[in-house]
Amino acid sequence: MGMRKSQRVDKVDLKILTALQSAGRISNLELAAKVGLSASPCHARHRQMEKQKIIRGYRADIDLGKVADHVEILSFVTLHKHGRGQQGAFEQLIEDTPQAIACYQISGNFDYIVHFVCRSVGDYVTLHNALIEQDPNIASVTTNVIMSETKKFAGYPLKELIEPVEAAS
Repeated sequence: MGMRKSQRVDKVDLKILTALQSAGRISNLELAAKVGLSASPCHARHRQMEKQKIIRGYRADIDLGKVADHVEILSFVTLHKHGRGQQGAFEQLIEDTPQAIACYQISGNFDYIVHFVCRSVGDYVTLHNALIEQDPNIASVTTNVIMSETKKFAGYPLKELIEPVEAAS
């Protein structure tokens, strides 16, 4: 079994992370009350987790449909060659593409999944063609339009990932 890269958090840290994941703008007093600490130690733990980069930042949860007409696309990408240089070039191309909002290197039949957000399918096609032109190492792209979001990402299941599993009786 490999060494754990994760940093240990105790039950109080877990409560703080869970509360912040659902309400990132909660005041320190509200957070302290929620997790059962006084304000000062709660603030210290919160800041420590920020310093350790356990908490990477805070973002607004934007309802994109209320702001812009858009289409979301998942593209499954295969590369011709898989050397570190070729993969790095593809990853940098995706990093430099604002419409690519997430990218995952995966195992299986494809090398990457890229999540794109574009104004229209037509705009995606233009972007797709430009990316293939910029990186001749892209062997194939399988495009899937997201029809609807049936479960929204609402944070990680911290309790299930961190707390010990209780044996079934």
